[in-house]
Amino acid sequence: MLVPASETTSETKFVCVFGEISAIGDDIGCPAISAGFPAISETTSGGRICFPAISAGDGWKCKQKKSGKMTNISEFSTNQVFKSREDLMIWVQNVARSQGYVIVTKRSKAVTKGFISKIVLGCDLCGVARNKDGDTKKINCPFELVGKYLKAHDRWTLRVKRDEHNHEPSLYMEGHAYAMRLTDKESRLVKDLTELNVKPLDILPTLKEQNQNNVSSLRTIYNFVQKLGRSRREERSPIQNVMHILQTKGYNFEYRLNNTTNELEELFFIHPTSFKIWQAFPYVVLMDATYKTNKYNLPFLEIVGVTSTNKTFSIAFAFMHNEQTSNYRWTLTCLKLTINNSFCPRVIVTDRDLALMKACEDVFPESNHLLCRWHIFNDITKRCRPRINLQKTWDSLHSKWKKLVESPTPDAYIENYENLQELLFNHADVFDYLYSVWLGKYAERYVSLWTDRHVNFGNSTTNRVESQHAKLKKHMESRKCDLDKFIHVIEKVVQSQETAIKESFTRSIIVRKPRFKDQIFDKLRRRVSNHAMDKILEELHRSKGFFPNPENCGCQMRTCYGLPCAHELAMYVGSGSSIPLDSVDAFWRKLDLSPSVSVAYGDLNIDHRMERLKETFDSQPDHIKFQYIRRMEEITDPSKILINEPSVKKNTRGRPKMKRVQHEKQAPHRYSCSDLHQQPPMHNSSFVDLNTEPSRHSSYEIDLNEAPINQCSYMFDLNEEPPMGHSSFLNEIPSIFHPYITHIQNVMGDGNCGFRSIAVCLGYHEDEWLNIRQQLHQELWRSYHDYAKLLHCLSAPPKHWMLMPETGILIANTYGVVVQFLTNQGSATFFPLWRGPNEFENHRVITFALVYNNHYVMVQLEGECPMPPISVLWTRHKTPPATLWETMYKSRLQFYKQLKPTERCFMTLDD
Repeated sequence: MLVPASETTSETKFVCVFGEISAIGDDIGCPAISAGFPAISETTSGGRICFPAISAGDGWKCKQKKSGKMTNISEFSTNQVFKSREDLMIWVQNVARSQGYVIVTKRSKAVTKGFISKIVLGCDLCGVARNKDGDTKKINCPFELVGKYLKAHDRWTLRVKRDEHNHEPSLYMEGHAYAMRLTDKESRLVKDLTELNVKPLDILPTLKEQNQNNVSSLRTIYNFVQKLGRSRREERSPIQNVMHILQTKGYNFEYRLNNTTNELEELFFIHPTSFKIWQAFPYVVLMDATYKTNKYNLPFLEIVGVTSTNKTFSIAFAFMHNEQTSNYRWTLTCLKLTINNSFCPRVIVTDRDLALMKACEDVFPESNHLLCRWHIFNDITKRCRPRINLQKTWDSLHSKWKKLVESPTPDAYIENYENLQELLFNHADVFDYLYSVWLGKYAERYVSLWTDRHVNFGNSTTNRVESQHAKLKKHMESRKCDLDKFIHVIEKVVQSQETAIKESFTRSIIVRKPRFKDQIFDKLRRRVSNHAMDKILEELHRSKGFFPNPENCGCQMRTCYGLPCAHELAMYVGSGSSIPLDSVDAFWRKLDLSPSVSVAYGDLNIDHRMERLKETFDSQPDHIKFQYIRRMEEITDPSKILINEPSVKKNTRGRPKMKRVQHEKQAPHRYSCSDLHQQPPMHNSSFVDLNTEPSRHSSYEIDLNEAPINQCSYMFDLNEEPPMGHSSFLNEIPSIFHPYITHIQNVMGDGNCGFRSIAVCLGYHEDEWLNIRQQLHQELWRSYHDYAKLLHCLSAPPKHWMLMPETGILIANTYGVVVQFLTNQGSATFFPLWRGPNEFENHRVITFALVYNNHYVMVQLEGECPMPPISVLWTRHKTPPATLWETMYKSRLQFYKQLKPTERCFMTLDD
């Protein structure tokens, strides 16, 4: 059908509304176009083409035919011609979606150079399943459309070949794979958000907000992200991709491989922006390692610096195979080679990692090495807080320790030291720990009396590094991140650091703060950072009210910060003059990123070196030449190096739980006992000497919820002839327990055998007896008045270091265990007196025996063995919650009575 297209021109024009669908083959087109009439113009809406007037006598009719008969007009029959195949597909998809169908491309026809000139479209349920046994959505739907490209007019047309489906329309588009695809615009958005480390769970709502017709699922986003990652790698291995990123981004990097497995062991790298900032502020270096940053569980070392505006920036990063001195030394050597020994940091701050401390001393011997005060007090808290029960005492310890650490003069240090010693008079073990581990060996590295003698610009902790760890992990998708993704995270963090630093520079220059309006700051405004001026203002307030002199000033601000101290400021105020600019350290006067120090790399001309290399190369045999070529390729293109991925470390240190070190257990023979004439090595005590290279952040704490550990030096089978002295142990233990004894362990008979046997029962070496005794003593005095009501003796008698049954109650209460005491004079069981079993997540039963009336040994029983009668002392003084213990072990207590009903429980003469 032809209709008028315009009535404003002298020549009448018509537009083809439907076109004619020929019944011959798949040809399609309007008769006007087939006749060769040129297009005159296009309407702005609909893309319809106008042609010169065609007289009605020419017999042109636009109609739709099917087998010679007129049919109903299909929803897909259109008067439009489309500029591109994409426009055609969009129009078809919109019409199909309005009807509840999804249309896909069934096949296409390409002409020269791969240009598609014809497409056949069908329902997404068309076709037949190839695998009849598998899941399928193919039901051979007959619907079909044909799109054809008209070369003469550079347009696409559409005709309906078969307008019927063999299934009902869908109520929802969700679930149709084609409908859930992302558009080009959506794909770009997902890519951008992924690079910003936005999670797929957050990306999907963003897509649906921008396009209400979007029916993509979360699986669609995950698949796209995975495909994006594969495209980035481009046939490279994960490690090759890391090397490619580092090289193309301009990083300075070094790596080390395992000579046997060719696995990557260490990777050190510096971002180019970080290196630029470090050259501007090379004075302070802080470093600390963290964990759970990569899927290989490699420890991650981050090195950071500080700007004049108190902003933190990253200097270097390193993945290390281990945290030993050799690993740290290699990393710090790479850092030093980066600057070619051109300068050395004034101060280095770390935690008390002995391996890192040793490496710093070896690589940077001229730098002042400080220990992190925050880490020190954290360690003190973990080790000492359980030993101090009163919150008031602990608060006093915290306050006095802080005063001691901040002591500015020798007199102040001595006074604060004595105050701390007086406070801990009843906690000798705590004070011994503080002195032996911290005060006696490392005080010069964290006490102000010594640290403030050198300029450190106020940096006494590694909290800045901890903060950067948190920022990196916040941007990570997971704690098992790929190395290449982790480097992308570093890119974002470093970029953010640079922006914040430049902003702080500008604010120090252009922003005038009212608190700096006094005349004394006239020469400093816009030339010194605001942070430095805040420090000067604090010192100025301190100088008011008295006239300080070098003797009573302390000059901490001058020696530590490089800023005018109180007595200098008093002189400036007294004379009415301003603070001279040169009295402020150059560090605080720097408000740009130009290099403060130059890195001298020497002669960088490569021509003569290449000539010597070529001469050497030509003189080598072929197999050596091959090695030369391989090494040169490693330099020119590290992404082609064949490097294996690091093996996943299973026992990373991380932040280990405060549990005792597990030792290998040795299964004892039945009826066996141990002889300790051959002393095994001592285990670490609660307060250990930490001057040997330890596991990182290692700690030691008694955990009584784990099974005890046998401390056997060697074992004896009691079914064989035992050594002299051991066979008689069984005779000293009631025969009712003999079938259940699996192990007897002797301890040293030095008058402390009772505490030694308890230490072994709890899973420790017998040499831990002193800690056991101290803990029992603390429990006794912690609840002095309660124990005074039920115990006749509150101290150990001189001849008998462990008096039963009093100590049995004390052991049960202190460690939350059930104590079985065996002796031929009368065995007894002791439960915790004031707490019930529901207050313990787990508990255990320990057993020891008195032999020869003067010696204690550890006894190990198996299975549901009989339990001796409950101590009369416990029965008299038990609390209501504790009565549940008797209910819990009722069957074992009755079992004992059935086997030996006449034996009474152990009692003292007073009982």
